[in-house]
Amino acid sequence: MTYVDQVIPSDKQRLVADRYLLTDLIGRGGMGAVWRATDQLLRRTVAVKELSISGDGSRRALREARAIASVSHPHVIDIYDLVEFEDRLWIVMELVAGPSLSQHLDADGPLSPSRAAEIGLQLLDALGAVHSAGALHRDVKPANVLLRGDGNVVLSDFGIAALSDGESLTNTGELMGSLDYIAPERLHGKEASPPSDLFSLGVTLCVLVFGRSPFAQSGAPAAVLHAVAYDEPDIPDRAGPLGVVIEGLLRKDPAERLSAADTADALRSIGTPGRPQDPGTLKHTLRAPTLPPPPRRRRARWAAISLAALLLAGGAGTAWMMSRPPAHHAATAEAPATRPAPPDAVMRVPDSRNQYWVFSGDRYVQAAVAGGGHGDERVADPKPLSGWSSLSGFSRVDAVMQTPDERNRYWVFSGDRYVEIEVADGGHGDERVAGPKPLSGWGSLSGFSRVDAVMQTPDDRHRYWVFSGDRYVQIEVADGGHGDKRVLGPSPLSDWKESFPPAEKRTR
Repeated sequence: MTYVDQVIPSDKQRLVADRYLLTDLIGRGGMGAVWRATDQLLRRTVAVKELSISGDGSRRALREARAIASVSHPHVIDIYDLVEFEDRLWIVMELVAGPSLSQHLDADGPLSPSRAAEIGLQLLDALGAVHSAGALHRDVKPANVLLRGDGNVVLSDFGIAALSDGESLTNTGELMGSLDYIAPERLHGKEASPPSDLFSLGVTLCVLVFGRSPFAQSGAPAAVLHAVAYDEPDIPDRAGPLGVVIEGLLRKDPAERLSAADTADALRSIGTPGRPQDPGTLKHTLRAPTLPPPPRRRRARWAAISLAALLLAGGAGTAWMMSRPPAHHAATAEAPATRPAPPDAVMRVPDSRNQYWVFSGDRYVQAAVAGGGHGDERVADPKPLSGWSSLSGFSRVDAVMQTPDERNRYWVFSGDRYVEIEVADGGHGDERVAGPKPLSGWGSLSGFSRVDAVMQTPDDRHRYWVFSGDRYVQIEVADGGHGDKRVLGPSPLSDWKESFPPAEKRTR
């Protein structure tokens, strides 16, 4: 979530806790919304973040917000108050009028290495304060860094921060954060830790000087996850000595990453006027204390990471489906010329914690994934899609969306048609509930000739992002699927600048 320059007028002003008058919606993300508001007691303008979290999630969110609120740091957003109101958690914080770094990059282009190093040092200080409070950020990226009027930066959007005891906000197994910025260990089902935030900082530094992620791919989002997990980062020469720091922060093994202290020393030397650093000299200096030799490139395991990343990114209760395979890399001695085709869609087996159907072309397979994504096995051999009776007439499955509050019902999309099916617990039998129907008849998806992917909005089981080509919409579906409405869009995919950079940035 970011603050935006142009506010969206609200249709009705609301008073929260008899004190905070919400005036304008200035940002919205998966965890909730941010409002410009007036503190009627102190007569000042503030930002109020509304988190749609209930039950244990609310308790954990409140504890996490208190941890962040205890941090007093010039580069961490100030939190003024925490309010539980109307079954929601409201975080009252300072309103930063400046743009995000993402907006700044869009307007003015990449930064110089010295300026990026200066910003990196401020963010490193901010993360040090957050980590000392026992919290993690989990989504460090340019969109979550705000520019003050004096040119300094402030780290914001702790809506998905989690305490370092390993508890998550959603408690559903969802992998939270933006694709390019997720640390590799999280893709392998390991706990996030302070080095995970340092990895995200490394990606951020590269974006600041390069204009795009070092793991940007022109293919499906799963290709980005594969690159994060296994590929060496694409670091531009124009990064100069900063490239050495970026490479050290982007090591796949968190134990091999640059420490915060050594990163700070390196950034301080790069960002100090009159102290130019030769990359070779800096690399020699860093390697002496902490930086091991670059690891050998490991064999790509596309099929495994495709499935594991899809399941992790989509959450334990929702599948995230991608339809386009990534561009194949040239064959090498360590990377075979042919790889299994990546999946088109994934659907969880009802009443099964770790079993999924994985669709690819005109076939599908049932797979079981170990807890945390540590390994998987095939439950049954691949079968032709034509043998799945309730999907008869479909030559492939493009995407799957679970019906809200109906754990056994799914909408299955193929080309310009869809059906609704109901699957018995454990996957023992199924039936067609409705369809096939033309996609043009789904009102909130009007204008789409196909559905490429579906992703449920975190902490709102009724809202989904639906992707088609280079556009997407957000829709809200009633319980049981009885009615829906379009919440947002259609919008260009380039709006997701951190996960899907525009083509000119990907190919630059």
